[in-house]
Amino acid sequence: MAKSPDYKKPPVVEVAIAVQFAPLHQMTAAHVGLYWKTIQEVFGKAEEQAPILPQHEPVSMDDDQGGAAFAFGIGKPPMPRLWFIDSSATRIIQVQRDKFIHNWRKMSETDGYPAFARIREDFLGHWDGFLRFLKESRLPSPEITQCELTYVNRVKEGQGWASMADLGNVFSPLAWRTRGSYLPSPEKVQWSSHFTFPGQPGRLHVEMVPVRLPPPGNIKAIQLVLAARGKPVGTVDPKSMNEWFDIAHEWIVKGFVDLADKRTDALWEKLA
Repeated sequence: MAKSPDYKKPPVVEVAIAVQFAPLHQMTAAHVGLYWKTIQEVFGKAEEQAPILPQHEPVSMDDDQGGAAFAFGIGKPPMPRLWFIDSSATRIIQVQRDKFIHNWRKMSETDGYPAFARIREDFLGHWDGFLRFLKESRLPSPEITQCELTYVNRVKEGQGWASMADLGNVFSPLAWRTRGSYLPSPEKVQWSSHFTFPGQPGRLHVEMVPVRLPPPGNIKAIQLVLAARGKPVGTVDPKSMNEWFDIAHEWIVKGFVDLADKRTDALWEKLA
């Protein structure tokens, strides 16, 4: 595989690696609490969150009917999604009945983005630990239905853009053009596109939305999310998962470079 492009100061603020599986109806909140004990030395804080709806990547976007629905066992109430957070608050493990997620997130300007290889290594290590816990607890092995890799990028106002009409200076497809001069600069711009991996099981979803960062900054920003979803071919094991995540990472990184205007090379200090 050819070397991926790289940036010294990428605008990435979060990376999430996830596996989705058929719901483990036998797994209770008590089981998740016991699992927490196995990682509590590093992930010492726990939070409850609403469960994420399952998403199933359609064969064709024309077949997409939303692909999300609650799927819990008969008589079982929805179990919350549990966050287990490390002392730096930059790493999170998330567990629910049908998902296991490992996140890295940027919490301050001094938090540097770790290499993807490091994030994936951490994910695979914790996933292996989760599988061991399930086996020792006599719970079924997860039947994986999908793998997911998500990169969240944020570009603050003043970093290459000052108004919605300037977004083309940062991401080329967002260049503001009209046939005439009647329409003023747009107040708000949202954009999404979807790309199928040729000959591979998966798809890249790209979405840009304007956001406002929380206080004290309260700064306007544009958020670009690149999410790859799909399932490895054949038996889903560490080798096939690694190969699928390699493909997903290549599409995200090279896709990002394709979208980024050349004027951002200096802004984010493009290395290759």
